[in-house]
Amino acid sequence: MVAEFSLQDYQAALSAAAFYRVPGAGYLRLGGADRLAFLQRQTTNDVTRLAPGHTILTVLTNPAARILDVLLLLPETDEVAGMLSLPGLAGETARFLKSRIFFKDQVSLSEASHELAQIDLVGPSAGEALARLGIQQLPGTEKLLSGEIEGVDIRALGTPVYALPGTRLLVPAAQVDRVEAALTRQGAMPLTHASYQILRVENCLPGVESELTREYTPLEVGLEAAISSSKGCYTGQEVIARQHNFDKVTQHLALLRLQAPGQAVERLWVGGKPVGLLTSAATSPRFGPLALAVIKRPYHQPGTSVIIGGDGKTGGAPAQVAALPLTPPD
Repeated sequence: MVAEFSLQDYQAALSAAAFYRVPGAGYLRLGGADRLAFLQRQTTNDVTRLAPGHTILTVLTNPAARILDVLLLLPETDEVAGMLSLPGLAGETARFLKSRIFFKDQVSLSEASHELAQIDLVGPSAGEALARLGIQQLPGTEKLLSGEIEGVDIRALGTPVYALPGTRLLVPAAQVDRVEAALTRQGAMPLTHASYQILRVENCLPGVESELTREYTPLEVGLEAAISSSKGCYTGQEVIARQHNFDKVTQHLALLRLQAPGQAVERLWVGGKPVGLLTSAATSPRFGPLALAVIKRPYHQPGTSVIIGGDGKTGGAPAQVAALPLTPPD
């Protein structure tokens, strides 16, 4: 994976097809008769709905409902479920979940990140590239299908809500170069990490180590789709239920348009009061300097003017909360 920004691959993701090998991609296996009941007690969504050909997004939270990991659950066999973990967190999550298994639980858990590579295929021509490789149908949201690319068995699923919209391919790690070469021959370009991050910020998508962290709850960073309002108890449920049922989500993820490039962890101010924190920053070829921030309401509303950095009175830079989708500046 190339880190440097490339205008060519950035444009391919917008107008043709590009692929991105997810760095540090995590994968866990959960087995045993009590596997879903166990995960039901630990995470935010109703994982008992898991069925063949489907995936379920769920969040592992601590007692304060802060994010520990975001898991995409999928069926492997009748007795085993796979879980996509946030990049870099699989080992920590495996250790945490193992510490929660009671001696009577019929549950086994292992990390298998080394076995699988994960490739996100994005862009308006992505479906055509896959079709030429024999994958005729694209999986929609919460859908899973199996296929083959040049003799390599793969699984394809709709990308998680925190990733760029497209298709995620689960590929045996030993065969990932072969699959990427096949995608390249069909016109898809490898997407640099820098380009991916710009596109993520443009789309106001929360990122690992910036928004999907222990600093925030799922509802504060746009993960409503990963929460069930009708399931039984799980760690953090009381806080999330209060946020959901009593309108207690007091801060929200928002996209900012800046006049000059910003830096993560700079504080945001309105009228001399601190109202949030800048969490991700990027300079877009189309839209100029942008940033993501978690901002107290009502200052997260589009059109709100804020100051980034300084002490709220001097030394800061002006910015404005943007409406989505973005439009090019005048």
